[in-house]
Amino acid sequence: MQLFALILLFSSLSCCLSKEYKAVDELIIPQYMGKWYQVYKDKFDNIFQKNGICSTAEYVLGEDNIVKVLNKQITNNQYDSITGIAYYDNDDCCGYLTVELKDQSPAPYWVLELGPIVDDLYDYSIVSDNNAISLFVLARDVDRFYKLYQEQVNKSLKEFGFTKAYNRPEIMNQTNCVINN
Repeated sequence: MQLFALILLFSSLSCCLSKEYKAVDELIIPQYMGKWYQVYKDKFDNIFQKNGICSTAEYVLGEDNIVKVLNKQITNNQYDSITGIAYYDNDDCCGYLTVELKDQSPAPYWVLELGPIVDDLYDYSIVSDNNAISLFVLARDVDRFYKLYQEQVNKSLKEFGFTKAYNRPEIMNQTNCVINN
């Protein structure tokens, strides 16, 4: 019953966001593929990310527009990873996808904002779910993100409503990482 009440509360709060809360109208999948570094996370890490640092995501386009997912991080000084897939539920449109990671339920993967295209790839991405609870801010290059995009992304996060105790962004530690390609 408490879980239901929390879900209802989070759902009702998402209506009060100042920036229109929806996924991007256009997502060019090949330009989203490749390696990403997570620079911001949500306060309530999912099971895989609990206390992890140096989190990365690698996306490879497979058959039928299904994206192969490999998430890596360091947890308690040990290498950790999880695999899965991401796909469109209905149409190959927009930034509304679903992600299925190993041994976890399918979850909404909404691409809310994309950075400019650099070297034929999006340079950053703001990702959440349909209720603005989970948060993944991904960047191709951590230093370039903080130098060029951090201010704009922080503004966007506030406008999307990522200001509450349950969804306020936290910096993902990306220093002294030892995960190799």
